[in-house]
Amino acid sequence: MTMWSPSLPAESEPKYLALVDALERDIETGRLKPGDRLPTHRQLADRLGLALGTVSRAYGTAERRGLVSGEVGRGTFVRRGEQPDEVVAEDEDPSLIDFSKSRLARSPDDQVLRRALETLARRSDLDRLADLYQPAAGMARHRATGAAWVRRAGLEAEPGRVVVTSGAQHGAAMVLASLTRPGDIVLTEQLTYTGVKAIASLLHLQLQPLAFDAEGVRPDAFAAACRAGAPRALYCMPTLQNPTGRTMSLARRRELIEVALKHDVPLVEDDVYGFLPDAPLPPLTALAPTISYYITSTSKSLVPGLRVGYVVAPTAKVERVAGIIRASTWLTSPLLAELATLWIESGEADELVTWKRVETAERQALAHRVLAPWLPDTPERGINLWLPLPEPWRTEEFVAQARGRGVIVSPSEEFVVGRESAPHAVRISLGAGANRARLEEGLQHLAATLREGPEPSLTIY
Repeated sequence: MTMWSPSLPAESEPKYLALVDALERDIETGRLKPGDRLPTHRQLADRLGLALGTVSRAYGTAERRGLVSGEVGRGTFVRRGEQPDEVVAEDEDPSLIDFSKSRLARSPDDQVLRRALETLARRSDLDRLADLYQPAAGMARHRATGAAWVRRAGLEAEPGRVVVTSGAQHGAAMVLASLTRPGDIVLTEQLTYTGVKAIASLLHLQLQPLAFDAEGVRPDAFAAACRAGAPRALYCMPTLQNPTGRTMSLARRRELIEVALKHDVPLVEDDVYGFLPDAPLPPLTALAPTISYYITSTSKSLVPGLRVGYVVAPTAKVERVAGIIRASTWLTSPLLAELATLWIESGEADELVTWKRVETAERQALAHRVLAPWLPDTPERGINLWLPLPEPWRTEEFVAQARGRGVIVSPSEEFVVGRESAPHAVRISLGAGANRARLEEGLQHLAATLREGPEPSLTIY
């Protein structure tokens, strides 16, 4: 580890940007060499007399600029070789810690994509992979890979039942489009993934909320909705539900299937987080393959921008789903599907999943240590943390005060279906922050907000 201790002008503001500029300057002049290990966040903060959060923000900004790379468990290092121009999301603000995006932390192996692209570039059949005129359900090789991938979640499916999609959102839209017509009713949990609300709006569907408890959708509520109307499907997330993080027990899954079979209502199962548990419960689709549609993707488990997913449909419905894809996007890019296949075949996908499982568990444990007084439950494997707000907090007040501290969280209203009353709660997505120090900084801000309580209103009526 270097004894790097930059000199920061007393008048320089903000301090974190001055620190980034000093780092860049010392790299350019050769004072810092490629591969040098930098002081830890706390060491540098103590050395310079800065707040820990200031150093964490500086290191995070430097990483986004391509100056350094953070390696979990090892530290922060000056990057080697020439770096490409910085690519930053248009809505990214380094002064904020954004807990509103349900993303997983990035693996420290930042060369995995480069290796796959280099392998792909050497392929003699590269032109064929770029050919638009491939089957809408996906190339046979990619469908076989999809079958192998979902097997890891406990779902045995023949490749012929697999349809390759452009991510889980695309898969859910294609499945619901294949099952419904405008005006149809689709059942969901009372609090559900915002993406399915967007799909319902696009397809002009009516979402009808079902009561749910600690194990997910209540079978009695499902049965009552089936008797009262003519729902075309039930969309749900049995494992690590978004936003609440709840997981259905095996008994609950069987009860839901019993109701679905009795009333002939298809089950649309979103399992994008199913790779996180060490011992996942059987998917609904494994227990009821003739009436269930299974949806997953590589966006959460591997790389968000890969946009490759897999739908496992009942055998008799595969061509219907493929036809909807053909009518909309024609097919999922075979080039991207081949990248996913290379990762899965090489074993690198399993390594990424293993790393994300461990990292997610560590982040959950960290969140429960910091927010212990307000979290009655034990840590889950999921990336989303559901935080019920104690009295006298109201959701909008907490969200506003957290934002004032530079932290963004998702209010419960975003996930409510229909005109149901929203609970006083927020969702915290623990993938935020380039490292755990940055994550902890944001969590500490939330804890401080909770301890201080709502600010008194200055409005008099």
